[in-house]
Amino acid sequence: MEIPKEKLLEMYRNLVRARILSEKLYEVFTTEGSMMQGLHRGLGEEAIPVAVCANLKKGDYYKPSGVRMHPYLFLREGFTMRDSIASECGRDLEKVGGHQTYVSPELGIIGKSGVLGEDAPMYVGAALSAMVRKSDQITIYTCGDGTANRAPLHESMVVAAAWKLPIIFMIENNQYGMGTSVKKSYAIEDLSDRAKAYGFPGQSVDGNDVMALYEVIKEYTERTRSGGGPGLIVAETYRVEGHMVSDTQLYRPKGESAEWWKKEPLARYQKSLMDMGIITDKDVTEAEKEARAEADKAGEDALAIPFLEYEDYIKSALDVL
Repeated sequence: MEIPKEKLLEMYRNLVRARILSEKLYEVFTTEGSMMQGLHRGLGEEAIPVAVCANLKKGDYYKPSGVRMHPYLFLREGFTMRDSIASECGRDLEKVGGHQTYVSPELGIIGKSGVLGEDAPMYVGAALSAMVRKSDQITIYTCGDGTANRAPLHESMVVAAAWKLPIIFMIENNQYGMGTSVKKSYAIEDLSDRAKAYGFPGQSVDGNDVMALYEVIKEYTERTRSGGGPGLIVAETYRVEGHMVSDTQLYRPKGESAEWWKKEPLARYQKSLMDMGIITDKDVTEAEKEARAEADKAGEDALAIPFLEYEDYIKSALDVL
């Protein structure tokens, strides 16, 4: 598959923006008064939302994996980087015309559950609604390898397969569910083998390879959008940092994170584009400069937004649950 140059550049700029947002979120987390309750960083996993959003159309439903990937919803039309940061800090985005990255139905985000996998049936319902309305909307439900072992996701896959719903399930296999290695929680090597039991296609792909990810996701979205039913994509990546910032990571073998960091997506993609003659050192410098300016302003604007009132905060929490 030949990916258009414009799409390659779009994904590069977005990957740079996603990486710098990760740095900005940590900076905001350590800022007194930000009121960010916790931080689950997605450093090194950013290629997945970049490739997914590059294949979505306006009106599609998308649920990113866990709390660490929700900030990257700024990659979707309608959200901004400011919205992403403000959502993490409990700010009232309705007062400034922004969109909450956890619940914005008009932008295809119909909520998330505080219990892993319990939101899968909601997105199956979204796919069912698209089928009933005969629209060309699809749903991409992304979860981690830990969530993929929970009953609600299995039940959702059974229903989606039986009804041939326009939904793609995507497992972001970052090798650890909190502190448990995927090797200890699965008896199979390739998690995409599970698709066979449900009766729809499944495929694993290098989740740190932007172009490979884009091509697989494009193939599956086109198939699903044209009435081919569900599919399963497993993106193999790695959580180079702890489950959250307080995680001491005693469960990891020494040197494992460093080895995986050598395969992180930004440097790999940047080198590929340079080898193809698509970007230069000057382009890299300009992309980073623009992204940092965007992130700095987004952080400043986000922290200037008033906090949610107590009643609105409770309502927002209930919407998420």
